[in-house]
Amino acid sequence: MNVILVRSRASDPNVLKIAHVLAKNGIETKLLIWDRNGKNEDALLNKISIRYFRMAAPYDKATVVFCLPFWWLYEFFFLLKNADRDTVIHACDLDTLWPAIFVKILKRIRLNYTIYDFYADNLPNKTPRIFRDFIAFIEKKGLQFAHTVFLVDESRLAQIKEAKFNNIVYIYNTPEDVHRDNYPEPRTDRGEMIIFYAGVLHESRGLLQIIQAVESIKNVKFIIAGNGPKQHLFDKPDPSIAEKIQYIGWIPYNEVINYTLNSDCIIALYDPVIPNNHYASPNKLFEAMMCGKPIIVNDGTSMADTVRKENCGLIVLYADIIAIKHAILTLKEDPEKCRQFGVNGRNAYERKYSWKIMEGRILAAYQKIS
Repeated sequence: MNVILVRSRASDPNVLKIAHVLAKNGIETKLLIWDRNGKNEDALLNKISIRYFRMAAPYDKATVVFCLPFWWLYEFFFLLKNADRDTVIHACDLDTLWPAIFVKILKRIRLNYTIYDFYADNLPNKTPRIFRDFIAFIEKKGLQFAHTVFLVDESRLAQIKEAKFNNIVYIYNTPEDVHRDNYPEPRTDRGEMIIFYAGVLHESRGLLQIIQAVESIKNVKFIIAGNGPKQHLFDKPDPSIAEKIQYIGWIPYNEVINYTLNSDCIIALYDPVIPNNHYASPNKLFEAMMCGKPIIVNDGTSMADTVRKENCGLIVLYADIIAIKHAILTLKEDPEKCRQFGVNGRNAYERKYSWKIMEGRILAAYQKIS
């Protein structure tokens, strides 16, 4: 068996982790990735062959639709050329699915599919209902061609409940376990609480509201990592709050883990007005749990259900500055509660969410079609 993984986003730790699981277990693995910044070169990494389609395109703008046909053609011919009878194609999200289906049919090979974001629910709110329903139909229709559909959370099943599919496997967006000895301990004398966010810089992530909450709290620093359409708002913060807000730009994944380990609190807010955010199961939640750190999330999301169930953080209303401020103060003024949330999260990670458990699920799914 050999596997070709296809993803339209570069620097995705989740897809790379799946590739590493397959490769280290003796499965020949190739990655085809759309590099929309054109900065990456084809590479061989830990026995994984990585090919990039280098074409400039936005991630979160409607104009990307004009670039999709070029990506689909490239994906189709790449798969047609590189797939043989022993190949399993593993497509990720709708923008990779249908070229993979056509090659699957033409070459009579197998297909797996991961839904990281259900496209119809990730469209802007002003999108006409008829168009949203059509996109949902296209994705659900394609599920019947997959041997296994991987979902990142049990709540995501509600998004595809009317579809026909064969097998469902849940692979959480959880990080590999790390040893504390590999990372420096945080300074105990720093005298301030560190809150950390790493991810897309978008208006739907509540970042401006977090900044407003932090502004009026003494001895708190908010560190922001990432890039996105609202990046310009953080490049040069207002001088009056520059000491409290630190923007460090995009950082590699191992540095995300290091910052998480050396922070006091992780925060992840997702605007529930966007339908897909109801099912948000971001890396940040499981990174906080693995690192033993409390997390602040907002209600109306599946991650809030996880935090509530595992008692590993605090839940606020999205964009409620007073509630966000109160949550930060609660953790800052009650170190024991802060510590206990972290312990609860770490225990839950070891019991249910660890990457070691996810590895077993991935391999079991592939063994069924070998």
